[in-house]
Amino acid sequence: MIYDYIIVGAGIGGLSAGLNLIANNKKVLILEKNSLPGGLASTFKKGRFEFDTTIWDLYDFGNSEHIGEIQKLFQKYGLTTSTKLIPFNNRIKVLDTNEDYEIKGEFEEFVLWLEQQNPGSMEPIREFIKITKEVHDALECIKANNYQIEENFPNFTKYLDYNALNALIDLKIPRDTIHKMSYLWLEIGSPLNKLNFIDYANFMYKLIFKKTVVLNDKNIALALEMAKQFQTLGGKIHYNTKVIEIIEDSDTETIKTSDGKEYKAKHVICDLSKRYVFKELIKKTDKDINRLENARTLSPNGIYVYLGLNQDHKALNLTNYHYYQFNTLNSEQNVAKMTSLKHSTFEAIVPNVVCDNASPENTTILVLRTSYFGNVFDKVNKNNYYKVKEELAKHLIDQFEEAFKVDVKNYIEEISIATPFTFERLTNNINGSFMGYMRLGYDNSIHRLISEEDEKLANLSFVGNSAIFGGGFDNAFYSGYYVTEKLLNQKGSENNGE
Repeated sequence: MIYDYIIVGAGIGGLSAGLNLIANNKKVLILEKNSLPGGLASTFKKGRFEFDTTIWDLYDFGNSEHIGEIQKLFQKYGLTTSTKLIPFNNRIKVLDTNEDYEIKGEFEEFVLWLEQQNPGSMEPIREFIKITKEVHDALECIKANNYQIEENFPNFTKYLDYNALNALIDLKIPRDTIHKMSYLWLEIGSPLNKLNFIDYANFMYKLIFKKTVVLNDKNIALALEMAKQFQTLGGKIHYNTKVIEIIEDSDTETIKTSDGKEYKAKHVICDLSKRYVFKELIKKTDKDINRLENARTLSPNGIYVYLGLNQDHKALNLTNYHYYQFNTLNSEQNVAKMTSLKHSTFEAIVPNVVCDNASPENTTILVLRTSYFGNVFDKVNKNNYYKVKEELAKHLIDQFEEAFKVDVKNYIEEISIATPFTFERLTNNINGSFMGYMRLGYDNSIHRLISEEDEKLANLSFVGNSAIFGGGFDNAFYSGYYVTEKLLNQKGSENNGE
């Protein structure tokens, strides 16, 4: 049997791609090496706790006033997993200035607070907010293959090749305000002086206008619903099936798996790291494509520490949803500090603050994460791995307790530690990177979008974090739809002889 499409990887991008294809009456097979779908949007159980592996906040779901792309796709795919809008509820500690403050409420309240901190900030921030909408509208035109944007979107054109820091300075936003406003660079994975302004503005547009939501249930519930819907519509998923080779033929692609089977398809879609596919699965690839991929910079990797605490979060005084500690709010300087195994920048999340059913009654889940820039984990090997990861977990817990004056050690019932090696095993992401490639300089999502035709391979496409739009749940989800919609339109034109 020759499938129309074989999708390698049942992550959120792969499942989204499968749902769009199967809804268009294509023969689709998904091959997944793990026993469950979801990729990084998965869970694991330890004792009486069930932990989400990663991904809590969704930045492009939206609300009734500003419907996000993910909400539209939920409706299109018939998904019923429910979400909950969340306001800011963040606490931030900055070591170099000894600041400790909370950001709560809606973005408008955040702007007022920034004005109080630095009078004169409000007007340039409001101008920036207008530009985020212009950037969003321009990107929508480009996605629709309308590149005539200069007249309608002058600021988009002006700032196309600016980094985020220089654009914000050009808009006359005070430096201290820039750093305070942009602390979520940590979620994007690129410092402001490297991050393309268009990527930054699009992220902020989602944050400001579409708000932020979380799933009311565990992430795996969404992945399972997507997989079930895909199978109900006639799609096939083979779990515990690891792809070991993709052989490119003129008309079909042959997929070899570790159990000795072969599958054929007219087109292959990979929800995998591009670098992994070109390095491990395809023996012969276009040299220019290989050169381009190797020139790109992998996103940070890092450590997750999952804690199941046998006490209610309020009793533990864990009343903020997000916690952040920075060496400095200057992202460029901060990244320089994040090139050693033990540094002082981390984030934490307490899902119980938003979701009552995040863990059993009178318990709390606390997840700590720190990120590394560069090949920091190359110093870790099989001889020191367990010692190092336990030391890093203790270091993170100690820092969290010291920073926010809380006691969690005495209430730890379960602990689990995930390292870059853990994520590499789970997803095959080279180096265990969280978010595909960093969006730096000319290698950012807008330039990838414009140049996608030049980088396209005949019978091979990519979705997920390594796709055009970069890392993040919303980008992975949307990439599955966007890439397959382009393929469907292209194949339709070919069939009609155009």
